[in-house]
Amino acid sequence: MKNTPRLRACLVFCLTTGIAVSQTATPPPSSDDETITLSEFTVTSERVSGYRATTAVTATGIGTKIGDTPLAISVVTNELIQDTSGFEMREALNLVPGVLTNPRSESAVTIRGFGGLISYRNGMYRRQLMTTWNMDRVEVIKGPAAIFFGAVRPGGIVNNVTIKPLFTGNFTDLKAQVGSEGFVRGEAYQNLKLSDTLALRVGVGGSRSDGERPYEYLNETYLGLSAIWKPTENQQLTLDVEEINRRAFYLSSYPVRALANSKVYGQPGAIAAQASINRQSTTADSANRAYLTSLGYSGTVSAANFYPLYDMFAPYGYDTTLTRDAKQWMEGRAVDLDYLLKIGSSLVWQTSLNYALDDTAGIQPSDGDTRPYADGTERFRSENFINIRDSYNVHNKLTWRVNVLSTKHTIQLAQEYQRVIFTRPGYMDAAKRYNDSPGNTGSASSNPYVTNFLPGVTTPVSIWSVYNGSGQTFNITRKRWENNAGYYLVDQAQLFNDRVFVLGGIRYNKFTGKITYDKPVSNSSLSASAPGGLIDRDVIGAKGAWTPQAGVLVKILPQLSAFSTYSESIEPNFQLDADGVASEPVTSSSWDIGIKTELMEGRLTSTVSYYDISRDNLAYRDTTREVATGRSPYYVFGNSEASKGIELDMNWSPVNNYTIIAGWSHVTEAETTKSNNATFVGRRFGGIPENTYVLWNRFSIPSGAAKGLTFGLGVRHNDGTNLSQDPQNVVRLPSFTVFDAMVSYSFRAFNRDLKAQLNVKNLTDKLYREGSDGFFGQSRMIYLSLSTRL
Repeated sequence: MKNTPRLRACLVFCLTTGIAVSQTATPPPSSDDETITLSEFTVTSERVSGYRATTAVTATGIGTKIGDTPLAISVVTNELIQDTSGFEMREALNLVPGVLTNPRSESAVTIRGFGGLISYRNGMYRRQLMTTWNMDRVEVIKGPAAIFFGAVRPGGIVNNVTIKPLFTGNFTDLKAQVGSEGFVRGEAYQNLKLSDTLALRVGVGGSRSDGERPYEYLNETYLGLSAIWKPTENQQLTLDVEEINRRAFYLSSYPVRALANSKVYGQPGAIAAQASINRQSTTADSANRAYLTSLGYSGTVSAANFYPLYDMFAPYGYDTTLTRDAKQWMEGRAVDLDYLLKIGSSLVWQTSLNYALDDTAGIQPSDGDTRPYADGTERFRSENFINIRDSYNVHNKLTWRVNVLSTKHTIQLAQEYQRVIFTRPGYMDAAKRYNDSPGNTGSASSNPYVTNFLPGVTTPVSIWSVYNGSGQTFNITRKRWENNAGYYLVDQAQLFNDRVFVLGGIRYNKFTGKITYDKPVSNSSLSASAPGGLIDRDVIGAKGAWTPQAGVLVKILPQLSAFSTYSESIEPNFQLDADGVASEPVTSSSWDIGIKTELMEGRLTSTVSYYDISRDNLAYRDTTREVATGRSPYYVFGNSEASKGIELDMNWSPVNNYTIIAGWSHVTEAETTKSNNATFVGRRFGGIPENTYVLWNRFSIPSGAAKGLTFGLGVRHNDGTNLSQDPQNVVRLPSFTVFDAMVSYSFRAFNRDLKAQLNVKNLTDKLYREGSDGFFGQSRMIYLSLSTRL
């Protein structure tokens, strides 16, 4: 991990200096971002006051009105994040219908049945550290974002937009929080208007928590700086810099995801049958299947006497742990530089540069956590890893606003380039094979397992001692280079006196890549043909493709619109076959049909949409060809998946002091539709409930002795569903309903406006499982905060 003491010192100096300056400044009201504008449109989204956002930049690349865009768009505003006391972007996404998250992994997001790492920050991809520091809003675009993002999963994408400096004056926002399990968090943001052409925003923050389970902790620090400089009235430079560091106990040390079989786990006959097996060489899977076989059950899915390997969660307690010193280090940095040039009255040039570092490392138990023996014991080894992701992005875009007869057009022509370098130190064994995680490879004789460990009874071990006993260490480095170039042309047209809005365009994506090692290895795909069977490189490649998108929105009435959108996207597959032929990309297509409303003078906005997504050209190994030729790998392309459903997103303020947000998602289909493994066809994806809904209410007392009091109450529900699509795993995730509550009081003291707020998450202390791996959700937590603007 790298340190940047000069950067930290500079940010702290700017912040403390700015606080002194702001002591005499009057707090400014909320206002729109200071941006270069063209007639009737802006190149960024607007700042928001309240829960309702009217524009979104993620969907179309410019700050387009959500009600005029033929896409399903959800926005979680900063005010809603603050009211619900969200610390991770994952918590904000729990308020969006059709989006599922995982309490164990902040980066794992599922939209409309399809999961993956699909999160962006200010339009640039990020992998980790999705904390709500300086977060202005979270925009969720449903469906394949074909034109503007190209190579993405088909369910949609998530983009968090950071707060930028304002030119309205000098002020400082301060917030302090305390909570359950030793939680402490503080943050400060300083806005400085240095001149009419230069403004800065500096932020610092930190949090710590002891956690509710043994050995659990999470410590995090934040530093941020953003600036807007307008050298001329037609030019603007925006700089945004961020660094986040996190240290935490590794949650995989808690074996609460462990799966078992009710006919084996705890059964005296099974315990006796497994008493004499060698647990260094025999896995729990094979031992448990052997016992099922002795009972007359088959492991073949199509057999009449088939019985699955897993049908229950192992009954380990919420706070059981395998180790006492598993640890994770995470560091994230981002530098965004955006240049805008207004050329004439209808043309804007925009160049965006980005560098991002996502560095994660850790040591955790491996090969445990999921496979207990009949007596409830597990075996595991260690896994030590370092995974560094450096990315470099260059985006250039020309935006032209032109009227043709009675139609208005916003045309964008853009080029994007991204280079990502994955650096993965690893372990090279005696056979010169590269392994990405020391401590987790080799035979049991040379690298023994911890065996006969009974969670909740056996004293947690030191994972560092287990790792040191493996005799393995980092002694080789692999670098993987991936390059992605994209080019797109898009037109957003307004026709028939702004009653019809059309979005259409096309994008071309091109991918290249390579792999290098700092030492020759024997397990590269090129090793077999290299002298001595050793080589210091590997080849990867992926075919590109065109991805179109077209949509139309018709205003049936000024308050009622109907829309439909068709879109395609691709996911690159960087594997080469044995002949060096690049793999075909995974292709996706999506139809959206929906209705948008804006009733009661904008007090009630809603989107109802039906979607139909197909994900095709998934690859599987061509074993017949591999056997015939004696070479591998070879692939067959053609497996497919599908997802269909209905979503409702509503924001309603019937009176000025009461707001309701509500969302509902009904996933009618999320399954494999074609596969070389027939047992998967027609089976529902794991962890995708049929119905989910969310509701949040906020009521403020506008007058009288209780003026300043605000109450919030929310509910979130997931139906029960299957944990996995695999027929060998029939474990169910039970349904759950959790409640959150908030009460705040705004008052004036010490010549300052202050706000005290109490949040209770999981009000009824519900014990529930969530996510694709069934990790436990958060138990009841209580937080108290005090905030002010100086």
